[in-house]
Amino acid sequence: MLDQVTLLYEDQGRPLPRHRLAFPLAEYAGAFTFDEVHVPAFHRTMPVARLVDPQGADVVPPLHDAKLLWMKAGVARITGIEVDELSRRRTVQTWNVRLQGYDAAAHTDAPPL
Repeated sequence: MLDQVTLLYEDQGRPLPRHRLAFPLAEYAGAFTFDEVHVPAFHRTMPVARLVDPQGADVVPPLHDAKLLWMKAGVARITGIEVDELSRRRTVQTWNVRLQGYDAAAHTDAPPL
């Protein structure tokens, strides 16, 4: 099983309208990493969260200047800046991350994605 990410803001950094929250959000699967790397677009070293496929390609755009908001029972919320590769537009994005290998059945207080 791979790590799963759900995007909280899918409309170019804007919160989803209430009527869209009634439907399940898209889940993306891959290997989640949170590391400090040099980012040429920002000309500095910063924390970056990524979700990559087995070949190492990004499944969703990485979060730059990423911050861990909370983590509980194998589920985390990460926020950061998403950079569009073509337009260089920067938008705020938040991920809900469900980490693989965590036994959620053993913890009944796990928050939903």
